[in-house]
Amino acid sequence: MRPDTYPDEWRPSADDGPVELVVDGELFLLEVQAGGGSHCTWVPGPNSGYGFSSGATRVAWKTESGLPPAPLPVPLPSIADHRRSIREFLDEIDPEIGYLAD
Repeated sequence: MRPDTYPDEWRPSADDGPVELVVDGELFLLEVQAGGGSHCTWVPGPNSGYGFSSGATRVAWKTESGLPPAPLPVPLPSIADHRRSIREFLDEIDPEIGYLAD
């Protein structure tokens, strides 16, 4: 599949290996980690290896007895979620230096 045609609802996992993902004409390498976090590397970006990481989704709750029930599975982010994160990253880049703006 081409890196710009993944369906929005797909939720890649660590087993899928690195996934090339094109967002707004920019190529990123998405690596989902076993614990649910991810790392995106901006492949053609002006600074080699530059990108960002996201931690796994965490859920906290409390029951009336004070003891939490068995944890519910938290779904991995979808491709739409990853695209949104990448767009937010790109929006924060200072075009003169190619890094996040101060």
